[in-house]
Amino acid sequence: MKAKYIPNILSVIRIILSFAFAAVFVWWYPDGVLWAAVIFVVAGLSDVVDGILARRFGWITDAGKLLDPIADKLMQCVSLICLVAREILPIWILIVVLIKEILMGCGAIVLFKKSHEIGVAKNYGKAYTVLFYAVVFLFLCFGNIIKENIIATFVLCAAMAALGLGAVVLYYISYLKNKMTGKGGDN
Repeated sequence: MKAKYIPNILSVIRIILSFAFAAVFVWWYPDGVLWAAVIFVVAGLSDVVDGILARRFGWITDAGKLLDPIADKLMQCVSLICLVAREILPIWILIVVLIKEILMGCGAIVLFKKSHEIGVAKNYGKAYTVLFYAVVFLFLCFGNIIKENIIATFVLCAAMAALGLGAVVLYYISYLKNKMTGKGGDN
């Protein structure tokens, strides 16, 4: 095995962890929530590690550019669906995140069709991911306490929604700016 495939292997592991998270959360709720939180954190840390390795050592591959966001989006959607199904999070945050991901997916398809490039994450996208993991972790560990405080729930979810939708807008602005200057989609 070549070392450059380590980030891709970590992405595949994250995909598997998404299903493990769902199984533990659904089948062993509420006793399994702590284990689901551990799986969630391991997935988040593996995302950080695979990104660092890919950039630091130049182990960026086209497969990795596809696997990494698939693994991220899968874990994000699975965790939100689980939390919404147990009424720990309000359904509107799931809807907002799904709209965000649909918009990002459409944007990625347009970028690929126009420039044959696979877009890479920018700092605002990474900031959203960090906030997402922090908020979901809080709700995994303290969800029954936080959900009793409607204001705290709203503020945390609204911050996540605002940063997510803001990232979509910034990605589209970046794309349009690069299109106007004749640069590729990632510059």
